[in-house]
This record gives sequence, C-alpha cells and structure tokens, in this order.
Amino acid sequence: MNSTSEQKTDLPEILQTTLALAESWQNRANTLRTKDELKQQQMMRRLLNHPSDKTVVMHLVDQSFRSGNPSRVVDQFRYLLEHHGIPRFFPQVEQWLLKIFLHLGKFVPQISHSQILRKIREDTSRTILPEEPEILNAHLKKRQAEGVQVNLNHLGEAVLGDAEALNRLKHYGDSLRNPDIHTISIKISNIVAQLHPLGFENEIDLICERLSELYRIAQENPVLHSDGTRHAKFVNLDMESYHDLDLTMDAFMRTLDQTEFKNLQAGIVLQAYLPDSFLRQQKLVKWAKKRVQNAGTTGTGGSPVKMRLVKGANLVMEAVEAEVSGWPLTVFDSKIETDANFKRMLEFGLQPENIAAVHFGLASHNLFDLAYTHVLAEERGISEGLIFEMLEGMADHVRRTLQEEKRKGDSKETNLLLYTPVTSQDQFISAIAYLVRRLDENTSPDNFLRHSFDIRIGTAAWKFLEKQFLAAWHLKDKISSEPRRQQNRDKEVFAENIGTLANPIFRNEPDTDWVLPENRKWANKIRKKWQPTEKSKVKKIPLFIGNTEVKAKRKQQLFFDPSQPSTPDEADIPAVFSVALATKTDVIKAVKIAKDDPSKWRHTTLAERYELLSGAAHNMRKKRGDLIGAAAVVCGKTFYETDPEISEAIDFIEYYPHSLSLLEKQTSLKLLPQGVVLVIPPWNFPIAIPTGGVAAALACGNTVLFKPSPLAFPLGVEIANCFWDAGIPREALQLVCCEDGEPIQTLSGHPDVDAIIFTGGTQTALKLLEKRPDAELSAETGGKNATIVTAMADRDQTIEHVLHSAFSHSGQKCSATSLLVLEREVYEDETFRKQLLDAIQTLKVGSVWNFSNKMGPLIREPLADLRKGLETLETGESWALAPKCDETNPKLWHPAVKWGVRRGSFSHQTEFFGPLLSVIRAESLEDAIEIVDDTAYGLTSGLESLDPREQKIWMEKIEAGNLYINRVTTGAVVLRQSFGGMGLSAIGAGIKAGSPNYAVQFCKIEESEAPTQGPLREESPCNAHLHFIARNWQNQLSLSTDSTPKIPVEIRHDLQKTIQAIYSCLFQFEKEFSGEQDFFRLRGQDNLFRYLPVGNVTVRLHPDDSLFETLIRIAAALIAKCKVEVSFPPELKNSVTEFLSGTEGKRLCDSVKICTETDEELAERLLITNMTSKIDRLRYAHPDRVPQTIHQAAAKLGKHVSRHIPLAEGRIEMLRYLREQSISIDYHRYGNLGEREI
Repeated sequence: MNSTSEQKTDLPEILQTTLALAESWQNRANTLRTKDELKQQQMMRRLLNHPSDKTVVMHLVDQSFRSGNPSRVVDQFRYLLEHHGIPRFFPQVEQWLLKIFLHLGKFVPQISHSQILRKIREDTSRTILPEEPEILNAHLKKRQAEGVQVNLNHLGEAVLGDAEALNRLKHYGDSLRNPDIHTISIKISNIVAQLHPLGFENEIDLICERLSELYRIAQENPVLHSDGTRHAKFVNLDMESYHDLDLTMDAFMRTLDQTEFKNLQAGIVLQAYLPDSFLRQQKLVKWAKKRVQNAGTTGTGGSPVKMRLVKGANLVMEAVEAEVSGWPLTVFDSKIETDANFKRMLEFGLQPENIAAVHFGLASHNLFDLAYTHVLAEERGISEGLIFEMLEGMADHVRRTLQEEKRKGDSKETNLLLYTPVTSQDQFISAIAYLVRRLDENTSPDNFLRHSFDIRIGTAAWKFLEKQFLAAWHLKDKISSEPRRQQNRDKEVFAENIGTLANPIFRNEPDTDWVLPENRKWANKIRKKWQPTEKSKVKKIPLFIGNTEVKAKRKQQLFFDPSQPSTPDEADIPAVFSVALATKTDVIKAVKIAKDDPSKWRHTTLAERYELLSGAAHNMRKKRGDLIGAAAVVCGKTFYETDPEISEAIDFIEYYPHSLSLLEKQTSLKLLPQGVVLVIPPWNFPIAIPTGGVAAALACGNTVLFKPSPLAFPLGVEIANCFWDAGIPREALQLVCCEDGEPIQTLSGHPDVDAIIFTGGTQTALKLLEKRPDAELSAETGGKNATIVTAMADRDQTIEHVLHSAFSHSGQKCSATSLLVLEREVYEDETFRKQLLDAIQTLKVGSVWNFSNKMGPLIREPLADLRKGLETLETGESWALAPKCDETNPKLWHPAVKWGVRRGSFSHQTEFFGPLLSVIRAESLEDAIEIVDDTAYGLTSGLESLDPREQKIWMEKIEAGNLYINRVTTGAVVLRQSFGGMGLSAIGAGIKAGSPNYAVQFCKIEESEAPTQGPLREESPCNAHLHFIARNWQNQLSLSTDSTPKIPVEIRHDLQKTIQAIYSCLFQFEKEFSGEQDFFRLRGQDNLFRYLPVGNVTVRLHPDDSLFETLIRIAAALIAKCKVEVSFPPELKNSVTEFLSGTEGKRLCDSVKICTETDEELAERLLITNMTSKIDRLRYAHPDRVPQTIHQAAAKLGKHVSRHIPLAEGRIEMLRYLREQSISIDYHRYGNLGEREI
C-alpha cells in the first residue's frame, strides 16, 4: 500500500516533506516502545473504550484522599467503587485486587490506605516526579546525561495568602540554587496571592519585585555548560487563565526592562487557543527586537527572550467561567482553529528576524506539528533559538525518536526539553488538578495524544490526524486574531431590542470583565469623576412629593465619603451630598397621592408597563458607571462589589414583568394591582434590592412609595431617575427620603399602604408588624449564615470560598458566612488553619478608591452587636486573628477570626454584619447541621465536601433558603439562585426575590375561567388519595339528579369547582412544584429550584367561608405534603362543618386533625415554638375574616397568616402551602464535568 504522503503530491512541497517525515518518525517511534510502554498503551486503549472509567478514576483520586483519616479514605474509596464499579481498563490482576479490597479493605484501613497511596503515586510517577532530593537529583542527572533539558514545575497547594506566596518564592529560589536544576517554570499567582485585575498597576509592581528576586538568583547561580561557558539559570513564566494574561505579559516585559536584567534570558508561555495570543506574540517580538537591537555591535543591546508556544490546557475551566459569567468564551470554538493559530504563531516565530529576538519553544506531542516545525526551520536556515518541548512521561517513545533526530553530531546535547512536574509526598494531593488536566488531554477526541498510544501509518486514526493537520494549515491565514471578549463599558452602545421585552428567553445581565484593559480605563474615569477632593462641591438633592418640588425649607442630611480618613466632624473633604428630608406632613401627602393615583398608573396594562420598565433597565445599563461611583462615595462599596449588584438590578427589572407575562399566558388568571406598595430597602445592597422591590411592585401596576435607607438616600435618587427617565410618572413612583423616626412610622403604619416590601434586620421587621400587624409584609431579614467544612472537602478551595463569603463587602451582606463550622479533623488541621489565616490577613483593606483593596470601610462605625463581637471573648474563645481598626478611620476594620466558639454562645447566635468570622468545632456532619440549625435563622448555608453522600444528607436536613455546595455563599443571581430565607430570615409568605413567583404576590388575582389542568400520571404518586377523592366526587355528581340527589343541590357548584381545583393543584404540583428545576443548565454549575412543604398548616374556618374555600385549602395543603389541621370556632355549625363531619369530609380529612377552639385559644397556640406542635402557617379564606387578635399574636413571632381568597388555579393556590429553596452546586472539578462529559 502506498503511504498517505505519497498520495498528496498535489500539496505544497513543504507539506509533502512534513507528512513524509511524520510518517518516518511515527514508524521509528513504534519500534522504540518498551514493554512497560506497550503495557501502558494497552491500558490507555482500554480506557478509551470505556469512557466512564475515566470519570471513576478521577473521582477516586480527587475525593478519596481529602481526609487524613485512613478509615475515611478507605470508606470513600470503597463507596466510589461500589457506586461506579471497578474500572474495566485496569489489568485483570488489579481488578481482582480491587475486588478483594472491597471486601477486606475496611478491616485494615491503615494498610489499605498506604497501599492505595503507594500504588497511585507509583502509577503517576512517569508524569509527576517525586520532589524528594535524592530521587529528583538522580533523575535530573539521568536526563542531563541523555542530553535532554528539564524544565521543573513545582506542584503544590494553592497560594491563597502572602505568607505562602513568600514560601513558594523561597522554594523557587532554592531550586535555582540547586546545581542540577537549570530551568524552572513559575506562575505569577504562585508568587503573589489574590491577584485582581482592577488593581492592575499595583499588582504589576509587586509581581515585578518578586520576579526580580528570582531573576537575580538565576544570574547568581549560572549553569556551567560542556563548552566551558556559563549562563544564568532559566526562569519560565507559565500562563494560566485569561484572567492573568495581561498581568503576566506586562510583568515579564517590565521586569526585564530593568538594566540589571538586560543580559538575562527568560521565557514566557503563550496559548494558541486564544485568538489574541497572536497579537501578544507580535507585541512581544516588537518589544524584544528593541531590547536586543545593537547587541553584538555597540554592546548596548540585551539578550533575546524565549516564548514557549502551547495549545492551551485550561480550556474546560475557561468554558465554565464564560458560561457562568455570561461572557463570550475566550478561546477558539474549535480544535482546528486552535491548531491553525498554533501554526500561524509558529510560522511568525520562526521568521529569522523574529527568532533572533525571541527564541522559540514548540510544546507539542503532535508528530505533524513537530515535523512541520523541523522542516520549516531547515528551510529557513534556523539552527539556533529553537527547542522542542514535551511533557515528562508522555509518549516517551516519540521523545526518544526526536532525541535521535535532534542530537547534534557527537554532542550529547539536543534541542529537546521536558516539562517536568514534581511534588513532594506530603503535597501529592495538590497534584490532582494537574492529573485531571492531563487525563483530559490524553482522552480528548481531537488530541494527538489520544491516538498516540497505538497508532500506525495508514490507519483511520492516522488519516484523521493528517487531515486535521492539513485543514488547520490551510486555515492559518484566515482566522481572526481579535479577542473574543470585546466588552467596553466606556463605549458601550445598547441595542433597543435587548432584554426580555424583545426576546422571550430571560438571560442574566453580564457583569463587567475587569480583565479587559478598556474596562479598567473606564474604572479610572469613574474614580476621577466621583472621588471627592477638597474642591468638590456638595450635590444638593431636592424633595419631591408627587410631581411637585417642595420649595419650603427642609432638614438636610449630609453624606461624607466613608473612605476618607477623618470623621465628618473633622473632615477636610466636604460633604458629597445634601438631601432634603420629608416631614410627617410630606409623608401623608405622598401616601394620598399614591392612593389617588393621579397618573392612572393602576389603569395601565401589563404590556404598557413592560415597555416602560424595559426602558428603565436600559437606563440602568447606561448609568452603570455613575451607580458604581455613587455607591463608592456614599456607601464605601468597592467597584468590584457594586458592579454585579447593578447587573442584578437590571435583571430584576427585566425579569419581573416577564414572569407576570408568562403567568398570564399560562393561566386563565387576571392580574390586578394590589394598591399602594411601600418599598423599604437596606443600605448594604443600595442598588439591587431597592430596584427589585420597586420593579416588582410597578410591574403589577401598583403605585409605589420608595423609602431608601437613610444611609443610602443618594443611591435611591439615582435609581428613581432610571425609572422616571423611562417615562414612569413621579406620582406612580415617589421617592420618600425621611428619617427613621415619626415620618417613617407614619409611612409604614399608614392604613392606605396595602403592602410593604422590606429588607433588613429581623427585629425591624417585627417592629413593622407590631405597628401594623395586619400589614401584607414581604420581608427578607437577617441571617446567621454558616459554612460547614467536612474532612472530605477540598481545603484549598474551601479557603478561597470562605474568604469571599465572609469578607466581601467587609462582611456587610445578609448572606455573608459569619460562622465557620469545621469537622474535628479540619478544625485540628494546623495547615488548614495556617492557610486560612494567611489568606485572610492578605486581604487588602482600605479606601475603595485604591483598586488593590478588596475590603473597603464599613458604612458606619460598628453597632452594638458587632462591637461586642469585636471586643469580647466568651469561654473557650480566642483570637486567631485579632480585630484591628484603622487609626485614622473608625469605619475601617481589618478582618477578625474568633476561634473556639461554643454552641449557644453570643457569637454562635448573633448576626454581626461585619468582618468577623466565628469558628466552631463539630464532631461530625450531623453535629455540624444541628449547630447550624440551632439558630433561629435560615437564610444561606454552605457545605464544602466532595462526598456525594454528605451532600445528600446536608441538603435533606439543613434549614435555609439558599444552599451552596463547594462554592461561595454570596452573590445570588436572579432566577439562577432566587434569594430568600426560612425561619426568622423571612417574614411573610417567604417567596424568594428573583423567583418565578415573587412579583405575583403583589397582585390581586381574579379567576375568569376554569383553572388550567392537564394529564396526570395514573394514580399519581404525589397524591393518589386526592386523585381518588376527586374522581369519586365527580362520579357522584354525574349520578346526582333532582330525583336521586347523591350530592345536595346547594353544594354541587362548590363541589364541582373543588374537583376542578384539585385536578389543577395535582397537575401543577406534578408539573411545577414536585421536582427540581434548573432554569439555565450552566456548564459546571447546577442551580436547582425546588419547593418544600411549609410544615404544619392550620386551616381556620369562618362562618362566611364557602365549602369550596374550605375544601380546596385542605386539599391543596395535603397535596403540598403539609401536616394539616382544621380549626373552627366552637359555635360554628353550618353546611361546611356538616360536610366535613360526613362520609366524604371524613374521607378527605383522613389524616387531618380537627380542632375546635376560640380565636383567643388559637392566638395562644400561635405563640408555641415547639417543633412538633407549632403552627407554621395559618390559612384564612379572606383578609376581612382574620381577627385582629390573630394578627397581633402572629406578628409577635413573625408568623405568616395567609389570607388570600382561595383560587381554583393550582399554579397560584399551591404557593400558599409551599416554601421555595434554591440550591447552587459547583459540580465541576477544575473545569472537568465528570459524568456529564460522557
């Protein structure tokens, strides 16, 4: 048979030569395979035939060794093997050994544990070398004797804090002092912790400082070559994610621009899967040419540098980040485009004038690329500056083939370098990420390595790879080099048809990508505009009541920049805002205007409101920069924290009318305005939360009284302007800036206010109810949020998550992790504690105008609870990190960590709302759950564990509205993680902000037609009992006539309506409420939305209740799987009680408790807090039928009295008996999707 290359005579000569050389090398490589390599290749071939085995292996390596307890390790190993099965690609002997282990391993965990570790380290020793000096130095000498260069890459635990970064810096320095180590690779994130692109300039300075230290050591410890010359050791900068691309490039060039390094050769990596890497290469070459100009003539020039070209190994992680963030993918869409760019960059790099300034390292195992490079270099006469780079332990037979080809005469040296990861035995767990990437690379369908295990010339695999190479070669001059991400906030132009009004599918608004240089310039412009100076003039904000400006003199509230070092009394910087405050009289006028509705807002259609709200969202997009600046100067909020809040606000405006529109289309309901809605938001999220409340109320057609927090009045003005400028009348949305004394009491207690949307402290919400117990209050309140960390957690990842969850916005988030519950093993892990505290201490704290600072000031000096938490220790507690206040700014506090907190203590039970983390020990996961649930709150909760069994237990038992697994516990995104709590973290119906049901609670609902129904599963598992009853009643109605009245005439209508309602509730329960929904299905992240029964429901009867109103409340509560009781006054005897005491009533109430009691007795029972006998929800059939006695009793504990008129439409009625819960899980591991990849 003719070879493939002999059939390609129509190709350019360089390609014909390349294909022939690739065939020659492959044939030679096949003859050089050792027995061990053949055995290894056979195993890899079996792995490719059983893709699920790859997932099992990854789980085994990733999960099993997180604990230091041998029994725990063995248990996890056994569980994974039992759950997934023994991998079939293992040799038969190893499969039998694993079967023996399954039966006997648990009895000798210490031996089993050590044997498993030894075997895994042995099997990976080809690709990850032991770092122990004797073993490593022997290997380096062996490679040196072979004439192969080694580039050492130290794998280790994540660098999360500055102390660890300095340790890693020292470790790199020690390596450079080792005579046997000539080249090392480093990452900038390993020498500088917590890099943030918004602080680009300051980060660059520190990176350059630390790079300089390594470069000096490299110069001071030169390598002695065989020809007697000495050259400095070589430091190569690895490239990581797109996040660090510009930082790495700029730091590399700036450091080498220093005079002391003009003769130092150093290297950097560029990734071909990034289209803009070609632009970076051109920039690098241009800079390097300038650096080396005149070298060798006048002596004023510098040494060349080196570029290592790789295709890129972080693709899966880039894909996860892009999808979760809503940004374009940074890399090419296809492998062929990456390969084409690789060749384009290769050809540019091998131009003689370019390689003279930038030496070239080609990193590839692809024989076609290697052969093409060799042929191209020979054609261009390049003999110096080119080196071939491969991975240690990968395709060694190919490496030996190249060694034969590349050996220079009698010299032992070749232009071949092996990239060699190393790790010590105690750090082996840190190599998992590298192993996962390598396993992905080896098994990727388009990757050469996948086929290299058993490839022969002329086979289908060889032809596929050849075709792939040729296609990429022909494409190389046609692909774009423009960055995939083009976001430019400074010059952003928004199309009028964006958003849900024009597009039926809701998509979250993307945050600002601070990696992009144009966005960083935009941030600088915001800072220049908004940062106060001595010359700044106060901005005066007038008071409007309705559409009329109040000209009369009003009390003014001044606002000062919290970042300024002095207190307002001593301020050198003048006030930035002066806000006119409304009086009690002004408030009363505003309520009257809202009630009278002179703009006829309540008469608009949903479609009309939708269009105007879409304009408001549009305005908010345009005002993003000003909103960021205002939040910084008023609330001391960092740009990084405010930006996603603006995206959330836009999402609220877009989603709420969209959700109402969907409900109208999917049901026969008529949605009407409730009336006057008062919105009282907090100061910590001064943009998103107020916008959400205002948008929901307006979308329903309500007139709105918007009372911002007194600490954030100017932000309220900016928000209101977005709505007013869109055409929403000032009479429909009134901004009421008033103090928290008599004016706000008048406002919140006014009888003409129909509903209140409140976000803030639990006690404040209870006071609102005390003042107005019958108010329709929807309150998102406080939380004592915890993250549980078990021994099965990825501890590096945990620290990264806790750092953000506890201290972003200085801990001033209602969702912030305030309590860290560590399983005993983790609690006693000194390495974990050291890393955690190092990471926290590294957080930069200071003015928000310094973009390097991750934490800004508190909005005010600590209040009583926070101050007590910061100043006192209880029994057993100690300061792992003592609180520290800035000497010049009493609002500026550094993060503090309290260790040894005990269950039931002040620190355990109290919400602090500041930069204070309390650490408590738990004996087990179950104990940890009890500790967390022991507080009365239930807002957010986090779990760090890779064990699916622990995740399941936790999700079933934890009491919180938002659950997060293996990710941060803050930053809920609209619809993706609808936000709201349980217990004292939610007062009202408990419908979550950003959920499909949030806006509709501010509507009055009328039914005009029969409810929506649909096919039910036969004998529906969700409620066969109710299904049977409805069918039985329908049969009896069908058989009832005037002469044979099986069902009395006077109740037939109500019973027929009840049957329709039960079918609707059953249908909606199956369709909407019984399962988990993921509205987005993002790569690497599950976002599940589910409904849970509210618990104990008491259906209270009133003499005016109809039979339908009674029966559907009971039935719907049963369908929701609540524990139901029916309560009625002792004197009540009518057709409803008669039906309930009859045969059909008893059948319906088979599991229902019947209780006879007075209103006063019911009120007393409402105050019971015992878990088994307490009333979780009281359900009335009409707001006018709820006695004030009941309202007052419920208000004391913040219990919700549901008093909406019962509906036959199950989509709405079922909401009265259910709680909403959001669960967000980062299920990917380093970007790999596990079972989802298959």
